[in-house]
Amino acid sequence: MDLAQDTLPELQPIFTFLNSHSNKLYQEGYFLKLHDLDSRGRPSADRAWTECFAQLVGTVLSLWDAAALDAAGEDGEVLPTFINVSDASIKMIESLPMNGSAGGQLQNVLSISTAANNRYLLHFNSLNSLTQWTAGFRLAMYEHTTLQEAYTGSLIAGKGKMLNNIRTIMERSKFVIDDWARVRFGAGTPWRRCWCVITPPNEKEWAKYQKALKKRDTYDRKVEVPKGDIKFYETKRVTKKTRPIATIKDAFAAYAIYPQSKPLIDQSTLIKLNGQITIHGAKDVTTEGFLFVMPEVHPAVSGFEMMLRWLFPVWDIFALYGRPNRLIADSLDQRGLMFAMPRDRRYGYLDILDVSGLIHTKGSQTWTEQDWRRELKKLTSHRMNSADDTPPQARGRRNTLSLNHGTVRFGNDSSTDTSPSP
Repeated sequence: MDLAQDTLPELQPIFTFLNSHSNKLYQEGYFLKLHDLDSRGRPSADRAWTECFAQLVGTVLSLWDAAALDAAGEDGEVLPTFINVSDASIKMIESLPMNGSAGGQLQNVLSISTAANNRYLLHFNSLNSLTQWTAGFRLAMYEHTTLQEAYTGSLIAGKGKMLNNIRTIMERSKFVIDDWARVRFGAGTPWRRCWCVITPPNEKEWAKYQKALKKRDTYDRKVEVPKGDIKFYETKRVTKKTRPIATIKDAFAAYAIYPQSKPLIDQSTLIKLNGQITIHGAKDVTTEGFLFVMPEVHPAVSGFEMMLRWLFPVWDIFALYGRPNRLIADSLDQRGLMFAMPRDRRYGYLDILDVSGLIHTKGSQTWTEQDWRRELKKLTSHRMNSADDTPPQARGRRNTLSLNHGTVRFGNDSSTDTSPSP
């Protein structure tokens, strides 16, 4: 990533952290891999277990065929294959029924669902290895997301003030906002041109909420914020009988995606939204998931401005990041876009052992992605509050993995061999 002299000071730190994250080694070692389902959700044509050496760097998993590495020797070259896990869904499977006449159970398996309907199964030689790799994936995905949120906040801080109508954009959304956008309902699925309708909560409900806020005291229970919804249609001609393609009635994250190149920032409108998504069909199906949105650009309006015209109303109707009041700028506040952005140290407060501890927390097997984000943020907050008590030399050792093939080494010189058993 080019950190040119003309970079706005508000954006310089986040570019440095994004670059560091994309080159950070989270985990490496050997395991067995099976491509279970292909992009159409059907059994893969090549459903055979293959021993691989792998490295998780940033959110990219690089895999080398172990047999090919052995055959190539030290001087040979083996090209890796890649799996992007930035939008993946992962699940630990401690026991998986095996097909065939022998039957039996396969222990210590990790399921990774990626773009479209691809699903991979990774088999490890021990529960410890499975836990460490799962923690590596969780940490890489979590840090990727929090950095994208921080990029969004940095972008607004650095470039928002240059927009003539920024005050209008930042006003609380009181009316329905509708416009065309290209929408992708999940990673790897086709883009669809949709008419997006963002509906704020009823003004009477909002007034009632404001009144309740003034009346409550310290011991009152939390007052629920009224929320609106987003509907996606195939047509602009929406009537009461028009059935939407999808509806979002609650969201827990919405942020801009860094377009991987600084010159593209001004025209990029790419947004990711996580929440409860209902897909309307013969039978409505509501699941926790995500979608990507690219609001269509108007003449003489930058992509950056169009993105903000979409983001602020979405933040308002779902009460995200401090909206519909002021955006939370405090990096210590778990609700804010800039949460966990360090001022005078490298990025990242958690390590593999921290996340491994969460994995072994009772009930974590049933946590949703929203649950995982909440728990990881709570743990990050705890680490941030205790960071001042940690000697500088110890901070430098946290989160560091060696590059020795086949072994994962932590800063305390303990190691765990991740080679699968014969």
